Amino acid sequence: MADWDNFSTRFDNIFLADPLYLDILEKIVAELDADDKDILDIGCGTGNLIARILEELPGARVAAVDPSQGMRDICSERFEGSDRVSIAAGHALAIPFPDAAFDDVVTSLALHHVHYDLREDCVREIARVLKPGGRFICADTFCGVPGRKEDTARCRDIIEKVVAKALLSLEHGAYEMMLITLAALVPTVTEDGEYWATVPEWLESLSLAGFQEFKVIDLPPLEIAKIICAAKVQEDLRFP
Repeated sequence: MADWDNFSTRFDNIFLADPLYLDILEKIVAELDADDKDILDIGCGTGNLIARILEELPGARVAAVDPSQGMRDICSERFEGSDRVSIAAGHALAIPFPDAAFDDVVTSLALHHVHYDLREDCVREIARVLKPGGRFICADTFCGVPGRKEDTARCRDIIEKVVAKALLSLEHGAYEMMLITLAALVPTVTEDGEYWATVPEWLESLSLAGFQEFKVIDLPPLEIAKIICAAKVQEDLRFP
């Protein structure tokens, strides 16, 4: 799903019918344990996660970035007049905010679009905008098998996860979500804009960037998505 501008007007009708997506939003917000804080949402889309945060944490302020103009337009209209929300063009590799600006950074189903070779740059950029002790909460899709894209075991793992997710959507009446999930299968297997790393690979990159206190949350009934939580406790270990 490369053309997010055109997809933006259909996003909510499709994703809000999907049980896994709703579970992701709920569990991310449950990890935000304090109210009066500044939170960054990377890849905010139409603002569904922002809306949950504002509802559950009345004292929170949310800054959001998204590379899609269409998504930003919908999100801006949704929160027009709110003094608790600001929206800007940006993405995980170029966050337009100063160092140590946020207590928490959250993201949902966005960072699997970051190429493997850029993952450590992404993690460093997130660490840059987090305050010391700040938390990173990332919900995304992950592969269970490391290796090259042509590896049989890796391809099988991706295929099984994607098909299981499509069937789950279908069983819950989310027909369009089922179609979108299946349409993403070939780009995911061939690594064409979809880069499913493993959880251990993400944890290693986070550790090198000074993150600790890891927590991985499973999202049953499938193994396709998980939530990684980590705290920024020290400076990047590669640059003493």
